[in-house]
Amino acid sequence: MKKVFWGFISISLLFLADSCRFDNSYKEIDSLRKHFVTPPDDARPGVYWYFMDGNLSKEGMTKDLESMKKAGIGSVVFLEVNVGVP
Repeated sequence: MKKVFWGFISISLLFLADSCRFDNSYKEIDSLRKHFVTPPDDARPGVYWYFMDGNLSKEGMTKDLESMKKAGIGSVVFLEVNVGVP
């Protein structure tokens, strides 16, 4: 009977010790999840933004930039190119 009792105690202590071991990993997973959902600005995706032959307006650019920010875009490479589009 004593063997069964001490065996039960030993197994219980092993399970308890094992469950305590993962306490910090849950915090790390929560931190990773938080930063994945709302990444810092330097980790957000960027886009190339082309305007051809000066076809742009202040209002249109403002709307585009606001939409990009709302979509989570972190950076823009602005290029005005001359390709012969009227």
